[in-house]
Amino acid sequence: MANPFEKINQEQTPAMDDLSVLSSSYVPENFPHREQQIDSMVKSLSSIMRHGRASNLLLYGKSGTGKTSISRYVTQLLQEAGKGSIKVVYINCQITDSTYSILVYLVNSLSERDEERIPPMGWTLDRVYSELITRIGQMKKYIVVVLDEIDKLIEKNGGDSLYVILKASDDGKEANLSIIGITNYTSFADNLDARVRSRLNQESIIFQPYNATQLRDILKDRMGGIVSHTVVEDSALNLCAAIGAREHGDARKAIDLLRISMEIAIREGKSRVGEAEVYKARDKFETDVIKESIMALPLHSKIILLSVVLSQKFANRPAYTGEVYENYKRICEEISVQNLGFRRISEILSDLDDIGLIVSVTKSMGRGGRTRFIRVPDHIDSIEQHILEDEQLSTFKGVKLTKQEKLSGLEDESHQDIDDIFNSQRSD
Repeated sequence: MANPFEKINQEQTPAMDDLSVLSSSYVPENFPHREQQIDSMVKSLSSIMRHGRASNLLLYGKSGTGKTSISRYVTQLLQEAGKGSIKVVYINCQITDSTYSILVYLVNSLSERDEERIPPMGWTLDRVYSELITRIGQMKKYIVVVLDEIDKLIEKNGGDSLYVILKASDDGKEANLSIIGITNYTSFADNLDARVRSRLNQESIIFQPYNATQLRDILKDRMGGIVSHTVVEDSALNLCAAIGAREHGDARKAIDLLRISMEIAIREGKSRVGEAEVYKARDKFETDVIKESIMALPLHSKIILLSVVLSQKFANRPAYTGEVYENYKRICEEISVQNLGFRRISEILSDLDDIGLIVSVTKSMGRGGRTRFIRVPDHIDSIEQHILEDEQLSTFKGVKLTKQEKLSGLEDESHQDIDDIFNSQRSD
């Protein structure tokens, strides 16, 4: 049998190679509409070039607003200007998320030879910390530590991990270490305890969401790096920008949509990318993102999401928190898992809302108090299918569901209009 990949390679168009500029790992040389943020970072970090200590920075903004790409870009320029006197260490706190693992990562990043690296386990925390202080003194370089998704560090360890890193910056000789923290949450610093806030003493830089016009400029700038026979129609470019703008000004999504649209056109042997290819790309993109998001959820989050799906399908309307909780307990009982308490379930529902897997609205019901309406907005069958792919849910065969027929403060005749209430509340 002929190798099918060799055939594809022979038929490859210039666009197939050039699409790397639309990948998520690509760091461009131009950042339209982020000149102010770049200038603020440069001014703050310029203290290092004057042999001073730079302030710690916190970069705030929604996903896809350029925080990570720009931090990589600016720190790369800083290293080039420092001519070997500056070391940048990038840490993703979603992956490296404990005090011990971060200290080990820092020590090994400052190791010049393999034999100087320390093992990932086996040392005491005090010993690793002491080794880090020693390495900082030996480096004779200014160290910039980029903590991407720094909120994940606090979420898992409280303020302890960040406190230890900040303490190392003070205990090291000549205090030649600064931190750049990246987070989606503008309230991040407000939730830190006093001992961490006093050491952090940060400057804050806000990355506002892009609008559709700005996203179009970004897409056109990226397209300038593609030498291709595949033509992207203006309407397709506008649609990618509009979809990205609806998603909190997410440039990453707009760029991914453009890339997938071009790949679809290439696979289908088309020389033009129009709106039809963008809509196909959107459906593929959303399905892939949903699956990845669900696969990454802890078990109880999956069970709660399954309860929302089943409650919504059973009642043919958005679900109430109470019935979601009751059905969640029934699912837990069937698969022999100890259920969590109601307060924790409410917190998990908020987390699911934050990542877009559900949407919820809280409405006053008069004397009946406030009630939370919950629903899965799209792809409900696909979401159910992805949840049930979890091995721990493989024994789930279906449970007898509960449905709240009448809620105090909600008249029977308006009970069928919950969707209208939900939609009007969401648009306010």
